[in-house]
Amino acid sequence: MDGACTREASSAGSRPRCTGVTGYAGLEGWYVRLGRAASIESKPLIVAGYAGFKRQGHQGMRQDPRRRRFQAVLERGRAAFLATFLILAAHLLSGCGGNSPGGEKVRVAADIVPLAMICRQVGGEHVEVEVLVPPGSSPHTYELTAGQVGFLAEADLLVVNGLGLVPWAEDVHSRVGNPDLVVVEAAEAVPRDELLPASVEEREEGEQGEDREEGREHALYDPHLWLDPLLAGYIVDAVEEGLIRVDPGRAGYYRERAARLRAEMNSLHEEIRRRTASFTRREFISFHASWTYFARRYDLRQAGVIEELPGKEPSAGEIAALVDMAVSRGVGAVFAEVQFSPRVAEAIAEESGGKVRVWVLDPLGDLDDPRKGDYCSLLRYNLGIMEEALR
Repeated sequence: MDGACTREASSAGSRPRCTGVTGYAGLEGWYVRLGRAASIESKPLIVAGYAGFKRQGHQGMRQDPRRRRFQAVLERGRAAFLATFLILAAHLLSGCGGNSPGGEKVRVAADIVPLAMICRQVGGEHVEVEVLVPPGSSPHTYELTAGQVGFLAEADLLVVNGLGLVPWAEDVHSRVGNPDLVVVEAAEAVPRDELLPASVEEREEGEQGEDREEGREHALYDPHLWLDPLLAGYIVDAVEEGLIRVDPGRAGYYRERAARLRAEMNSLHEEIRRRTASFTRREFISFHASWTYFARRYDLRQAGVIEELPGKEPSAGEIAALVDMAVSRGVGAVFAEVQFSPRVAEAIAEESGGKVRVWVLDPLGDLDDPRKGDYCSLLRYNLGIMEEALR
C-alpha cells in the first residue's frame, strides 16, 4: 500500500512502519526543515548530508523501480541523516553554530537613525537592526508602514528615544501584537535635571492634547537628547541593558562594546569643546529646536526657531520678526535640516539682504552615508558645517 503507514506487531508491542513515497518524502522534509533552522555556518553540513541522502535514495529507486528494496534504501537514508545530525549537534554545542542562544541574531528596531547607530555599535555582529524612521524623514510626523509593523511583530527589542519624539511609540505594543517585545525608552536613562524644557507651543499642545501624566511629561521636555554626546552616553546605557535583557548569555560582549563607545563619545565631547571654543559667532537660527542640548553643552545660543511645532510654518509676521532679530543682533547663520524644505530659511536669508546665510545640517544621519553613518561621524559632520557658519 504505497504512501501509507501501518503498525506491525512485535514482542515489545507495535511500532510504525512507513512504506512507499510517504516515507521518502517525509525524510526529505526533515532535511529541508533542518536546513532552514540552521545557522549560516552550519548549512554546508546540512547540504552535504542532504546530497548523500538524495543520492542513496535515487540510486535505490532506479535499481528497484517496484520499490521491493525501498526499506533498505530508507534505512541508508536514515543513517545519512543521523550522521549529519550528530555532526551538526557537535558543531552547535561547540559554540560555532549561531549568533545568539537561539542560533539567530537579536532582532532590534530603533525609532531613529542615531539610536540605530548606537544599537549597531553596542550589539556588533550579534544584532540585526531595523531603523523605523528612514533618512530624510521627520520623526515628529512619520507613521509606521505595514512592513515595519511586521518586523516589530517578530522583533526582540525596540529602542525608542522617548519624550514624545515619535507619535506611535506609546501604543506600539497594542499595534504590533508582540507581547514578548522588550521596549527600551532611552530618555528614561537620562537624569531629569539634565533635560531641557520644550518650546512654549510644544508644551501647550501636549498639555491640551494629552490627559495622561506620561503625556504631560513628554510635552515638558525637549526630546533631541542624542545631539549632546555626554547625554548620548546615557542612551548607550539603556541600549546595553536592553540587549542584555533579551540576550543575557552575551552580557560581557555587550558591556565591553558599550564601554568602548562611551569612551569614544567622551573623546568626541572634548574635541567638540575645543573646536567650538574658536567660534567667533555663537548665535544661530534653527529650523526647529533640534540643537538646544548641543548649544547648552558648548556655550552656543539658539537665538530663534523657524518652526515651533513640527509642520506648522511661520506666518509672514513671524518671518519678518526673525529677519529683524538676525540683522539687529548680527546672527549670520540659519540652520536648515535635510528632513525639511529649506524654503522658509532661504526666504529669511533673502529678506536679510545677504546678511544671513543658510546652512543645511542633518541631526539624524544616514547609515549608508560614510560621512555620517555612525554616531561620532554624524556629530563631526554637523560640527564641520557649524565651523564654517560660525567662525
